[in-house]
Amino acid sequence: MKPSIPCPACLIALALVVLSGCATTLPPAAGERAVEVLPAELGDAFCYPAAPIAATVELVEENSHFRFYKGSFSSGIPGDTDPTPITFEWYQPRDVDMAPVAVVLPILNGQKHIVRPFATYFTKRGYASIIVDSRQRSTLTEDILEPQAAIRQAVLRHRRVLDWVDSEPALDGGRVVVFGASLGGFNAYFLSAFDDRVRGVAPALVAADLPHVFANSNERRIEEAFLEAMAELEIDRGALERRMREMIETDTTTVSSFLDADRILMVQAKRDKAVPFEKQQELWELLGEPEAVVLPTGHLTAAAYIFYLRKRVLRFFDRVLAEPAGSVAAISPASCLGSQSPPVMSGKQ
Repeated sequence: MKPSIPCPACLIALALVVLSGCATTLPPAAGERAVEVLPAELGDAFCYPAAPIAATVELVEENSHFRFYKGSFSSGIPGDTDPTPITFEWYQPRDVDMAPVAVVLPILNGQKHIVRPFATYFTKRGYASIIVDSRQRSTLTEDILEPQAAIRQAVLRHRRVLDWVDSEPALDGGRVVVFGASLGGFNAYFLSAFDDRVRGVAPALVAADLPHVFANSNERRIEEAFLEAMAELEIDRGALERRMREMIETDTTTVSSFLDADRILMVQAKRDKAVPFEKQQELWELLGEPEAVVLPTGHLTAAAYIFYLRKRVLRFFDRVLAEPAGSVAAISPASCLGSQSPPVMSGKQ
C-alpha cells in the first residue's frame, strides 16, 4: 500500500523543480464552442452487449476515513481474447451513501503508488475512488503494431468498470469523473470520448497525434517497444509512424471535436519530452482551449506538483458535478449497451 520512499537526490531534484517556477493556469476560452455529434461509424466499434459481471471484491483495510477493497472480474466482452481479469482498487469513504466516483488511471509502468495520493485525497473528501490496473504496459509492442485494436480494448475494459460502478449500491453511477496521468491520461481521454457516463475528465500529459508521440518519445519503454516493432516489420521509424497513422481511426486528434471543453481540465508540462509539449498544446487548441494547468517541468518531474494538482483537480471535479447533468462526450455509445445497469453478481468479502 505505501509508496516507496524517494532517494535523497530525487527529493532534492524535485525541490529544485518546484523552486524553479510556478504552475500557470490557463482559463477556458471565452465563448461557446460547438460540440459535434460522434458519428456512428466511430462510436459503434466501442459498443458491446450488456452482460452480467461476476465481481469478486475483498476488503483489505479500513480506517477512520475509508474502506479499501481489491476487486476483479472477467471482462465478459464477446470476442475479447485477453484472458487477464480486470482488476482494481476501490477506496470507499465511510458514512457516505451513493458516493460520487473518481476513476483514477495509472501511468505506463502501472505503478499505482504514483496515483494513490490522488485516490485517497479524493476519498477523504467524499469521493469513492477506483484505480484500474493498466494492461498496456505489458503489451506495448503489440499495441504499436495494432494501435486501433489497443485503443478499443482499453476503452472497453474501462467501460466495463463503469458497468460495475452502475450496479454497486454504494456508488453513484450518475456522478462519474476520471483522472489519469501519462498513459492513464490517454486512457482517461478515450474513456470520456466513448462513454457518456463520464461527466468530467482531467487528463494529464496527453497530446494530439499518437503516432508522432510514439515515434518521438524519450520514454525508455516506448522507445524500446517502437524499436522492437520496427525490427519486426523491417521498416524505419518514419514508415512505422506513417503506418500507425493510417491504422488509427480514433486518434486523440480525431475525436477532439466531439468533446465538451467545459468538462475538461488539461494538465501540461512545458519541458516534457516523453509526450512532446508542442503536441500537448496542439490537442489543447483542437479541444477549444479548455481550462489547463501548465507546469514548468518535464514528464517525470511533474510529480513535484502532486499536492497542488490533486487540490486543483478536486476543485474541477466538484464544479462539473455541481452543474446540471451532462457528459464530456456529446453523444457516445453508452446507450448501445441495451441496459445501462447490467446485473452484477458481487462476491464482496
